[in-house]
Amino acid sequence: MSRLLYISLFLAALGATPAHAQTTAPANVGVKTALKDGAFRRQGTMMRIQSGKISRLTAPLKLTNGTIVHPDGRIVGKNGTQQLPNGRAINMQGDIVGLSDDMLTADAIQQLDEMVTGYKGTTIAMPNAVPADAAKALARLERKAALVQQFTEKLAERTAQAVPVSEEATRINAELSALEARQKP
Repeated sequence: MSRLLYISLFLAALGATPAHAQTTAPANVGVKTALKDGAFRRQGTMMRIQSGKISRLTAPLKLTNGTIVHPDGRIVGKNGTQQLPNGRAINMQGDIVGLSDDMLTADAIQQLDEMVTGYKGTTIAMPNAVPADAAKALARLERKAALVQQFTEKLAERTAQAVPVSEEATRINAELSALEARQKP
């Protein structure tokens, strides 16, 4: 989606329509533009965004990082004082960001994208339970694995009885048993 279209839709939601913001996008029907908390400067006036509502900034605003934003546009932080330029915003973490790009919530961006492109994204549904036939097949497989394990143990016992045991084989079996004992928690 073009950046101009996002900016135009955003400014329309704020109630400002620049002269160059003529688009062929559908009307803003049913789209609720949600904004992140913070402040921005528009035409020299500092505005506050709180819970998605825009109002004039009339008192200093303290951000989570300790930075203070004043109604005249001054930003006082640990790195000194600076002036917030027109069209820029500052989020509650103290980052100076683009108003039209970075102050929309993820839901608002998705809504605008759906409105303009018609694309609703990809939804992946994960089943909450295993189907009954898959559970039965899994139980059969687990039972077969247990029987194979028992069969392997019986074969090992018969092999040990059929093959004469030498001193070397006894020593190797003892080492294997000691290793196996260390592996168990």
